[in-house]
Amino acid sequence: MSLLAPTHPGFFEVLATRRAYTTLAYLLLSLGTGILAFTYAVTGLSLSLGLAILVIGIPVALTFLAGTRLLAVGEVHLLRILVADEDERDASEAPALLPAGEGFLARWTTLLKDRRTWTSLLYFVLLLPLGIAYFTSLITLLAVGLGLLAVPIASLFHATGGISLDVGPQAWSTAHPTLTALLCGLAGLGLLPMSLHLALLLGRFQVWLAKQLLVRS
Repeated sequence: MSLLAPTHPGFFEVLATRRAYTTLAYLLLSLGTGILAFTYAVTGLSLSLGLAILVIGIPVALTFLAGTRLLAVGEVHLLRILVADEDERDASEAPALLPAGEGFLARWTTLLKDRRTWTSLLYFVLLLPLGIAYFTSLITLLAVGLGLLAVPIASLFHATGGISLDVGPQAWSTAHPTLTALLCGLAGLGLLPMSLHLALLLGRFQVWLAKQLLVRS
């Protein structure tokens, strides 16, 4: 599948960009998919190497490698749906599940020699640390942004004695509660589009990584 670098929207335009939210969803889900992919890759590789001295080890290893290629095709389609631009989706082609070859044995032999088989395995090993980094950074930014954006609303309850709000240096924030709430709201309003822009940039990197390891042969 051909994966192209998507265009980047303006600073506040990103809030109305559907691709920003689908990319964010992909990156947050990558923690779970990374755990599953890493477990599959490590377990399958260990099992294949452990059974290599037995006859049953050959079909186990071939099944594992074919499953790796199947997961690679699924990952590329997921990137195309959630991260790629609309014009990319129609022009792209999914990579072949098995390499071309004449006859059943030739195709399986080519599977072992194909660079993409092993780079796909590397991609799924890398998906776990990348997923942890994506999830941690984006959740932190979104939580801080939404928290700061909620400060002006919370200050309204504080004015009536319903909520005790402690933000910033105590003496200054107590002396200027309205300005403090306004500044926090503005900071939150800036952090939310920044989080989506970061998601788009990380999505671009993931598309590039998939192009290098899952698509190119």
